[in-house]
Amino acid sequence: MKFLSKLLVFSALSASLWLTSGCQQPSFINLTSKNISQNPSGIYTLQTELEIQDRGIKADTVEVFAVVGGEKLVMVQDDLNPALWSCDYKLPAGFDEATYYFEAKYASVLDNGNVADRRMTSDLQTFRLENRYVGNLASYRGPVGAEIAVQGRGLTKYDVIKVGEQDATTRYLSENELRFVIPALPSGLDYPVKLSGGAHGALDIGNFRIDESRLSVSPNSLDIQSGDTATLLFKIDYEAPAGGLAIDVKTNIPNSVIMPEAVIAEGDKTVNIPIRGGEAGEGKLVISANGFEGTEVSVKVF
Repeated sequence: MKFLSKLLVFSALSASLWLTSGCQQPSFINLTSKNISQNPSGIYTLQTELEIQDRGIKADTVEVFAVVGGEKLVMVQDDLNPALWSCDYKLPAGFDEATYYFEAKYASVLDNGNVADRRMTSDLQTFRLENRYVGNLASYRGPVGAEIAVQGRGLTKYDVIKVGEQDATTRYLSENELRFVIPALPSGLDYPVKLSGGAHGALDIGNFRIDESRLSVSPNSLDIQSGDTATLLFKIDYEAPAGGLAIDVKTNIPNSVIMPEAVIAEGDKTVNIPIRGGEAGEGKLVISANGFEGTEVSVKVF
């Protein structure tokens, strides 16, 4: 790993620059992240807040610089917040780290009325480029089964998207894009989304809200003679996620309705489930699935 010159020479403040004990020296608050996402331009913004409490400092004389590898860059004062200063720095090709410090020059009015020019520097700072990061999701809400794109850098085929505590079916497109299928989880809730894979640590992407989707059932009523069989068609708008979509079917006439477990297989949108009539009775099927709007089917067995 190349490191951009850490051997930077600081000029110490001489005693003559700080002549009165009552003056309070300004201070720097570094607002630049220690880890910065790499970009194709190779240009990165350095930002600091210069905290000035000494009323003797003449505000119109303040100049702020960023010194990176011996190169002094003029920083620009923010229009809305005059305490904020920033500049852009182009990192030389082949480097993924840089060491820098901030410098301020200003004039201060002394107790005797004289004006003295002053200079101060910050502590040594470092930023590193992240070659692997997640930029954003194509969408931050959607129904179960929808496929969502994830954009970033340094993505691999070993990466997996986790929604809440559940691994989602993840498809690798390139080092800059993945896609995942929203798993069957209860709707109306926000779930944390993370990227994990191989030896890399998990990266937080943000929160994703699962919206309620529609589970269609046809027909909406059944008349079955005892011993005969009818068919219920279950249909969803998107392909069922990994592991399939389990459909919960409850009835208030359990001795009249005989049916297997209902599951839409992974990758399918429909399933036909046979319903056999048992004892004579009249009631309903209450049908639901994680992330889907519930529905009912009336049943009469004669």
